Amino acid sequence: MPRPAPGVERTVTLITFLSRHPDRSFGLSELARQLDMNKATAHAMLATLTDAGWLLRDNTDKSYRLGPALVAVGDAAAGPERQALDLARPYLRRLHAEFGAQTMAGTVVGDDIVVLAVEGDSWEPDGLGSRPGSRVPLSPPLGTAFIAWSGPDGVERWLHRLSPRPDAHRLDLYRDALRTIRRRGYTVALDERSRHGLARVLNTFAENYGDTDVRQAVDRVLQAMDAEEEYLVVDVDGIESHRVGLISSPVFDSTGRVCLALTLSGFPHRLNAEDVDPCGRRLLAASVEITRQIGGRLPDEAGGWRLAPDTSGT
Repeated sequence: MPRPAPGVERTVTLITFLSRHPDRSFGLSELARQLDMNKATAHAMLATLTDAGWLLRDNTDKSYRLGPALVAVGDAAAGPERQALDLARPYLRRLHAEFGAQTMAGTVVGDDIVVLAVEGDSWEPDGLGSRPGSRVPLSPPLGTAFIAWSGPDGVERWLHRLSPRPDAHRLDLYRDALRTIRRRGYTVALDERSRHGLARVLNTFAENYGDTDVRQAVDRVLQAMDAEEEYLVVDVDGIESHRVGLISSPVFDSTGRVCLALTLSGFPHRLNAEDVDPCGRRLLAASVEITRQIGGRLPDEAGGWRLAPDTSGT
């Protein structure tokens, strides 16, 4: 097992904390308190990162925020996600104008789904993608647009995050849902305001008080709610009595990995079975086109996907 590196861990914690508060600056005392560091250690780290351009220091109030040198680091790390995101933005705008729903683009970072771009306001005040940088755990039932094409090992790792572990029948239901998503090309999930609202509240708490314990709490609550009512829609027929929460479709990179997911959420009105398919097909067509533009590799199932053309005229 690798030896711990406290200095590196503190630096990662600091940069992560500041990245979740991009509109704020923090003084030495507040950062030391928020990150549970002594002032001497925090001051030395802040000085080094400021010299490197990773932080900016306001000479008036002596506060710190992220610096411009991180832009180059982020661009280098973004890879296909950055290219796909740049191409996705006009599609997000057009889809928002067409369906009146909030549109989002997100990716997976570690064990989280991170929202990278948002177009429009959600009709749900506690919607999942309130702003870029929002995070939710990549735990069942969330993240199917990424997990459906991650291979058997990826699926089992995702299912393993359910705790307590469900019985074999429920695990098979999840696997059946993922197979349906692969055939259809997009995810349909029912609206659960309490699930999304609670996830947002707990993730906000995590931003202020640390991630690990709160993320585990979010996992437990989401899983408990999922045990009581269905979330993923396998067959869109007969959904008239429900409110669709989101529709997501994948963008693939050159290796066939899902590097980005496009999502419609917070629909202004209830969708019936006849409404869902056109939305899903339009979203899927956008994802397929972005995949082709970045030189991505579509899965074998894509040959059977039904795509709707872009009728915006733009």
